[in-house]
Amino acid sequence: MEMDDYDDEARPSIAEDPEYDNAATLRDRKRQAKEEKYARGPGTIAVPEEDVSGKREIGHTIMNNRGLTPHRSKETKNPRVRLRGKHARAVTRRKGAVRDVKEGSTAYGGELTGVKTSVVKSRKF
Repeated sequence: MEMDDYDDEARPSIAEDPEYDNAATLRDRKRQAKEEKYARGPGTIAVPEEDVSGKREIGHTIMNNRGLTPHRSKETKNPRVRLRGKHARAVTRRKGAVRDVKEGSTAYGGELTGVKTSVVKSRKF
């Protein structure tokens, strides 16, 4: 169909259409109600509400993006503390395999563990 096929006289004009008038008045009423709702009175200052705990909650988008996460202890959440604990456990395990080096006195005091006379660690040629 081309533009010439439409008959302008067959359609009522916008000014005469009652549906248009109803929609326009409804729109105007909604806008007026919104203006009244958000209008500030004279001399009022908008102050942000303070949360009692001091922390803001995370938003809806962040919570949805987080997905399912397992429960973690306080130490596991902090990477520095987690690695510190990991190192402490590794040192404890190493103590079972390797003896600590004990610093001797200034003069030679003999073997700290004692010399066993029953043990022979030499070779015969």
